[in-house]
Amino acid sequence: MFLLVLLLVAVCYGETIDEVIEVALKESPRIKAIEKELNVYKGLEISVSAFPNPEARLESGFVTNDKDGKPKGRIFNTLEFDQPLPLWGIREKGRRVVRKEREAFQNIVEARKREVIAEIYRMFYESLFRKEVVKVWEENLKTAKEVEEFVRKSYELGEVTPLELLRAQREKDLARIQLEIAKAKFSASLKELSALVGKEIKDVEGDLSAVARPKSIKPEEVPTVQALRKRVQALEEGIRLEKALAKPTVGVGFVVEDSEEGYYGLRGSLTVGLPIFYRRQGEILQKVVQKEVVRERISAERLLVENKIRAINLRLGVILGQLEKLEKEVLPRAKEELELAIKSYRLRVITLLELSDVRRRYYELLLNRAELLRDAHDVYSEFVAIGGWR
Repeated sequence: MFLLVLLLVAVCYGETIDEVIEVALKESPRIKAIEKELNVYKGLEISVSAFPNPEARLESGFVTNDKDGKPKGRIFNTLEFDQPLPLWGIREKGRRVVRKEREAFQNIVEARKREVIAEIYRMFYESLFRKEVVKVWEENLKTAKEVEEFVRKSYELGEVTPLELLRAQREKDLARIQLEIAKAKFSASLKELSALVGKEIKDVEGDLSAVARPKSIKPEEVPTVQALRKRVQALEEGIRLEKALAKPTVGVGFVVEDSEEGYYGLRGSLTVGLPIFYRRQGEILQKVVQKEVVRERISAERLLVENKIRAINLRLGVILGQLEKLEKEVLPRAKEELELAIKSYRLRVITLLELSDVRRRYYELLLNRAELLRDAHDVYSEFVAIGGWR
């Protein structure tokens, strides 16, 4: 019995927004693809940490000597081996550059993940909005059926004309068509949500009227700003690396010689690259300019984030203000008007056409309320893209 209850609960209730986001973080193909891009930096770190490969050269030739007028010769072989030395902390400086670049890209990945989560959030509440629209049209159909049943009984008693009965039937059929269209749109929204999440979502559950307000966040905490700050640090490490690369390069090695006459030789070698004419000034200047550009972008990004949050709060405040007025003033009066119109029609005080007009206005207001709630969640999804989920 207990298992049956659990099964019924699982069937009756859909996914909540928290459950959908949790599943998306694990299953969404787009989020998985974004996270895998970080693996590129594993290869880069291996590359900059590697010890330079040695160089070897083998020479073999024929040496002639005709001093006495009679040419004669001997085979001469030379083997040279040279190993460049990564001095001046080049490998460690390279690793620091890659680490800072990775940290910057991690923040970019976080920003892109938030954009995906914001899209999922918006699509979830789009589905919840479509579900609310289905409820509105279900109620509309129920009311249309009640009116049609009353008109039918009145027609059987000879109190109304066939035209009025046909009008009541037509409005019931129209209400049924509107309900079927609403169900189709709800089903389509669930498919779109499932594609974003990476799992089939059969139903959604939640309170459409529960609109969150943006929390207070500092622009410095936003991933896009943090990514730029890490980029500045990476460029600073890059400048240090370029200065190290501008110093003399050193290599050590040895030379082995032999000939067919039994001559052998072994010599050591030291190779020094002297940065006399060029000391990587171009690369250093390039990174210095890039660092200044990124610092300017940080200021611009902070200002952009502040303006976005300000605009989100302003738009959300306007929508919620309209919604409050609709729920507290307009909808209660419209509901009373509909109830009064139904009673008045049964008493033959108003016509069916007047009742239909009142009923239409009431359900349009219910749809307007749902649309305002959907718009509020759409606006909040923009904050999710900036500030993250919860």
